[in-house]
Amino acid sequence: MKALFIYNPIAGKKNTKDKLIKNLLKQYDFEIVWHDTSIGPFTNLKPNDFERIFACGGDGTIKEISSWILHNNSQTPLAIIPLGSGNILAQSLGIPLDTPKALKLGFSDQIKKIDVGLINHRHYFLIAAGCGFDARIIKNTSRKAKRAWGFLAYGLSLILNFFNVKPDKFFIKFDGYSKTVTAQSIFISNFAKFFNLKLNPESRIDDGNLNISILKTLRLKDLIILIRRFLFEDYQKDWRYEFHKVKDVYILPFNKKTHMQIDGEVIELPYLDIKVLPQALNIIANKLP
Repeated sequence: MKALFIYNPIAGKKNTKDKLIKNLLKQYDFEIVWHDTSIGPFTNLKPNDFERIFACGGDGTIKEISSWILHNNSQTPLAIIPLGSGNILAQSLGIPLDTPKALKLGFSDQIKKIDVGLINHRHYFLIAAGCGFDARIIKNTSRKAKRAWGFLAYGLSLILNFFNVKPDKFFIKFDGYSKTVTAQSIFISNFAKFFNLKLNPESRIDDGNLNISILKTLRLKDLIILIRRFLFEDYQKDWRYEFHKVKDVYILPFNKKTHMQIDGEVIELPYLDIKVLPQALNIIANKLP
């Protein structure tokens, strides 16, 4: 097997796991190509030249590498060595945070197909895209804070921004549904469960659909009610929150300064024109959320 390892040394907290990974690779009888992103881009390589591609980094690194694979119409499986501050995708796929165990899984034959979101015919996402409060939290969480505190940095940013937010107006269109909504956040996800909170009853990463979650309020009292409902998987109709399963959606923020994010990376776009690419990416995983 010929395997490509793409290593991001600035992912997550201060990262010095390259020596550990290279030492572990000595026990595997494979041809290894190592690329450190600090020395230059990897996009001059061809994913089809490899039988396995390892993304060594966080969710942002995984997004960048998977986008390169998809752009080249490659079927080469993607394996993950989680080194980021959040590692949301890795944990959702049952990939161990322990590096030796993640490496062992990466060389296994547990290849699964997952859906991918495509935005404005150009940007891919595996986890979620969002506009509003979630993107604002990400924008206001510095890389320095993430390297020092890991995922806790997002929690601190949430607290600091919680009492200084205003709802925005959005035009939304999908599957015959077309209206203007006032919301704190619109979240388009590839699967349902985040941090033990299931946002909707029926959503999987391989079902050929995306999920839209519209959060209309950030009042503390209302959030406590919603969190309780998510924990107990109570999805009765509620004015505070609505969700829909779709194959494509168009979202236009009325406020041109509305924050947006794709898989945890802040991006500036005038609108979001999103569609699902069913089972477009081969990935190594223990489970599918």
